Amino acid sequence: MDVTGALLDSWTRQGKIVANLIDILTPELLNAKPSDDGWTIAFHLAHLHSVRRYWHMNAAGLSEPVGASLYTIEGEDWIPSHDLNVIKTRLQESQTLVAKFVSEKIAESAQQVGNYDHPVFYLQHMVWHEGWHVGLVMLALRLAGHEQTEEWECANIWDLWRLPD
Repeated sequence: MDVTGALLDSWTRQGKIVANLIDILTPELLNAKPSDDGWTIAFHLAHLHSVRRYWHMNAAGLSEPVGASLYTIEGEDWIPSHDLNVIKTRLQESQTLVAKFVSEKIAESAQQVGNYDHPVFYLQHMVWHEGWHVGLVMLALRLAGHEQTEEWECANIWDLWRLPD
């Protein structure tokens, strides 16, 4: 695998981690929080989708984000979707959007894209950002009494980054 392939595969693996988390959620768990003043899991997931779309818009020089939001805006309130199927579908859409954009920009030998020195930095921002939120979702699950086993974490998060034993 070449460097571009490995880089894009890292994004696919990150998306799989997020999808694996969604697969263990119930509608009730979407209201769990990592702290009393923290965001709900639903808000974290909607935020991931919005960040992907917003920074893609910025990097691509667009005037509006691509795709549908996971928020309903009522006045000053941003209300995240609680439909797990819609959440998973939208996140898959934005994952594909990011991958396609980065792939095209690397193929064009693009350098600066939006606020990023290179499309790789844009993608790495997305991976880093999502890892942060995955940790908060895992903490929210723990505090809600639904901490995953070490075996689940290995199979659904950590082993996605490593060769099989």
